[in-house]
Amino acid sequence: MRLMTSSRQLQVRRRAIAGLRLCAATAALVAAVTLTAGVACRKATSASAVAPDTSPVRIVLGWAGDPATSQAVTWRTTAAVASPQAQIGLAAPDCGGAIGPVRNIAAVARTIDVGRNQRATHYKAGFTGLAPATRYAYRVGSASSSSRWHCFSTASAEAAPFRFIYLGDAQRGLGKRWPEVVRAAFAAAPGARFVVHAGDLLDEGYDDGQWRAWLAGLGDRAAELPGVPVPGNHDVMRSRLSRVAAAPDIWNAHFALPANGPADLPELAGQSYYLDYQGVRIVALDVNAFANEDFRESQRSKVQAAQLTWLRNVLGENPQRWTIVVQHYPMYPVAKHRDFGRMRAALGALYDKFGVNLVLQGHDHAYGRTHKVYDGRLADPEAPGTVYATSVSGSKMYAITTRWRPLMARLQQDAQLYQVVSVTGDTLSYESRAVDGTAIDAFELVKRSSSASRYVNQAPRPAGVAPQGREN
Repeated sequence: MRLMTSSRQLQVRRRAIAGLRLCAATAALVAAVTLTAGVACRKATSASAVAPDTSPVRIVLGWAGDPATSQAVTWRTTAAVASPQAQIGLAAPDCGGAIGPVRNIAAVARTIDVGRNQRATHYKAGFTGLAPATRYAYRVGSASSSSRWHCFSTASAEAAPFRFIYLGDAQRGLGKRWPEVVRAAFAAAPGARFVVHAGDLLDEGYDDGQWRAWLAGLGDRAAELPGVPVPGNHDVMRSRLSRVAAAPDIWNAHFALPANGPADLPELAGQSYYLDYQGVRIVALDVNAFANEDFRESQRSKVQAAQLTWLRNVLGENPQRWTIVVQHYPMYPVAKHRDFGRMRAALGALYDKFGVNLVLQGHDHAYGRTHKVYDGRLADPEAPGTVYATSVSGSKMYAITTRWRPLMARLQQDAQLYQVVSVTGDTLSYESRAVDGTAIDAFELVKRSSSASRYVNQAPRPAGVAPQGREN
């Protein structure tokens, strides 16, 4: 009995050992299959994963200081990069790259909120110590990715002929209508040296998609021709809602602008500034504090006082032969139901006192250009005075008012326009055209002395307005 039991126990043990071996083999097989599948899965995931996008996009040329000896550039990547930099050297023919020594310029990175729970990193690099009237090539990026070469020319250190493009509000129609104006303007002025943007670049200044569309309309021109922008009321939309006068972060992330604005308003850097270009002082003035009533009155008063002090110095200590101011709100509105009397009183006196020649404006989504004006009245064509122009480049249009018709040389509504301003020695020439090339307006200023110029109107004269200078 005991032997039989031992025999049965031995068989049971043998069967148990065999079962354990089978389980172990099965487990090993399962583990091997699982491991193989895991490795294959990881390989497939790795192969299908998208590498972080470090390609430079939204490359925008600007200034670090004196346009004769400096330039600056901003750009953006979706994924932040280590050691961002720009490279610069003398331009090869046809902008095929750089020739001779190439300098590496470290860039400053800044990550900002671009909405919809997304962030993007912008970079800014300044080129200094450049030679006047010289063509340079540059590219931006990092070790992982870089842009193609772009080219620009520095300004002359002395007064010299040049021209630039002036565009009023883009704001609407950024996908189709805005690019049409840009193409027409550059076709008409292929040698333009920069582009003035008189505010309301976008409909919503904090909307990253609108920034993308606005820059897409400019194309590579944004990387090769500096912009001179001033913020309009729509460009500071988010700030307006929070009752802060500073433009959203995305404004200064896209633009490199001279840091010579009001010292008492560091929070408004990049919104008011000036530059001297080949005999012309161009003053970019953020006038939201003067005309935009959405801000607190106490804050508006503080900004107005600081800007007026700064403006007196900039206009009063001006060695240049010509002076042009760029601002968003118009001194003499051309759209119905608008008036900015307090702004006109505060700024008009300074423009008269310091001999501002031309003021370029936006906001009214129509076209209007005055004759020469002094102290709110028509000035003699030979006497001191200022010409005020308002224009629109986007698709949003307003009906015009006749309130200021006695001052106006030209009024036009329902037309997307661009303007070309040329300066040649003692003559400043201005022309406005529609997208199809139709001539809308023109005039000349011819310098007679440091404080006076002869005004020559070259536009059709509205009925009931006395002649001002030569009429064509």
